[in-house]
Amino acid sequence: MAALEASYDTVVVGAGWFGLAAAKARLESHPTEKLVVLEAAESVGGTWSENRLYPGLKSNNMVGTYEYPDFPMSADVYGVRQAHIPGAVLHRYLTDFSRKFGIYSRIHFHTTLSVVEPSSSGGWILTVTQSKGQTTFETKRLILATGLTSTPNLPKYAGAQSFDAPFFHSKDFCQEAPNLKNIKNAVVVGGAKSAYDVAYALVNDGATVDLVVRPTGRGPVWIAPIYVTPFKKRIDQLLLLRWMTWFSPCTWGPEDGFLGVRRFLHGTRIGRFLVDGFWKVLGNDVLTRNNYDNDPELTKLKPWYSAFWIGSGLSILNYDTSFFDMIRQKKVRVHLANIDHLEPHKVVLESGQEIEADALICSTGWKKESSLEFRGLPKHGIGLPFTDEEKAALNKKADQEVLALFPRLANQPDLELAPAKHDPLRLYRFMIPFSFLQQRNLAFAGMVSTVSTAICASIQGLWISQFFDGKVGRIPQTDEEIVHDIMLHSQGMKWRFGACGYGNDLPDFVFESVPYFDFLLKDLGLNNYRKSGLLEEVTTPYKPGDYAGLLEELEEKESLKKD
Repeated sequence: MAALEASYDTVVVGAGWFGLAAAKARLESHPTEKLVVLEAAESVGGTWSENRLYPGLKSNNMVGTYEYPDFPMSADVYGVRQAHIPGAVLHRYLTDFSRKFGIYSRIHFHTTLSVVEPSSSGGWILTVTQSKGQTTFETKRLILATGLTSTPNLPKYAGAQSFDAPFFHSKDFCQEAPNLKNIKNAVVVGGAKSAYDVAYALVNDGATVDLVVRPTGRGPVWIAPIYVTPFKKRIDQLLLLRWMTWFSPCTWGPEDGFLGVRRFLHGTRIGRFLVDGFWKVLGNDVLTRNNYDNDPELTKLKPWYSAFWIGSGLSILNYDTSFFDMIRQKKVRVHLANIDHLEPHKVVLESGQEIEADALICSTGWKKESSLEFRGLPKHGIGLPFTDEEKAALNKKADQEVLALFPRLANQPDLELAPAKHDPLRLYRFMIPFSFLQQRNLAFAGMVSTVSTAICASIQGLWISQFFDGKVGRIPQTDEEIVHDIMLHSQGMKWRFGACGYGNDLPDFVFESVPYFDFLLKDLGLNNYRKSGLLEEVTTPYKPGDYAGLLEELEEKESLKKD
């Protein structure tokens, strides 16, 4: 790879799903543009980069829903014909994608962006760190696609320095693997799917695992079998079924054109009764199929809150053998407890119980924020330009509007520990900071948590490229309208998934994904109804292939305008 140049037309930061899709979209419509991708890791993939893979790692999504619309994951090429996709296959797939669309040669690996400053020419000055030191260069446009799983959230425990055994975040499980050979017992902290993945891998290597789940957290993850509901349908496809999206209160839901149905379901008592029934059936089906109540240890992993409140943290059982059998066989021992401190090769719980540990792995989530430093911006930075008092008034107004639309959301779950209150990064369409809508030189790709990553990455990438070119429609004419739009949707997310999901920090999509795609496609003047007729539109799950060829549709639309 050649050295970085002094200036670029577009810089994309991050070579995961969203960064690659953004680079593809920009290059396809501007093939001569000087574009570079900055990636801190050693390879393509983000979550699926080579140094984050370990034996047995698979995607939560299943084959057929986890691929770019314009780059199908061929079974003949990748060898995956059903169920979940091995991590190594996903790494290869994403690498192939980057080569296919001319992105790979433009990626600078081991390159970390640390500082962003406005330039005198209306672009950005970027400071990056590489193996040879720091480098500064300029770009006209900047796409930040650093993702949500970049900065690990590692707890601090008293006595950690004396633990004298491997102690790390699950992000580093792959690179720490050589230090875990022949261990007899490991402690894994967390109730999310990643904690189960690590525990499963360790047991398969011969260890016994103590799984520690905080009683003051959000509890064990909702994890479902591949096939759910009495009709035994694939859960990842049900989430993309239009009629099912109607049962989730969503401030941008009316973008799908079914406002009357949504008003009935969420604005009337009978409708809300049906909505509650829908979620009860879905939740009870998962609980029954997992047989939580048939074993006292397994009961500890029974979700604490209704599936209604669970966002994209919803997971799918993707193991070759039963993880729950490992618990029944006492190969995984579950503790609902807080860790008090660490001692040499011991984890001590608040109850005083001591657990022998040859390793401590924390699957304790990620910092849902950008680690970049912006300099030279006004006091509000990339946030909304208001005082704390003005923001409080905007929050209150948006809260009232959200609860008027969805009274059901007022009955929030009763948590053991209330979520931290802070102001999330509020972006137009969850991509553009308010103060940069006119400048059209900055965008965030992937500042969402969604179960439909591949489709979302592709549509966001196209939207951003068109936005840079001034070709996105429906942007409100006044600042007041723009702020209202931003506040309504970001505050709607806080009410929807702030308690048990990521809604306090960023957009969280489950059944909200398809309406969000409607949102962006309509901005671009494209048809959001991608099926052949109304019945199919409502009853057939959306898949990546339904969104193939969007750029060609745009080009054809522009050609017709010229004619």
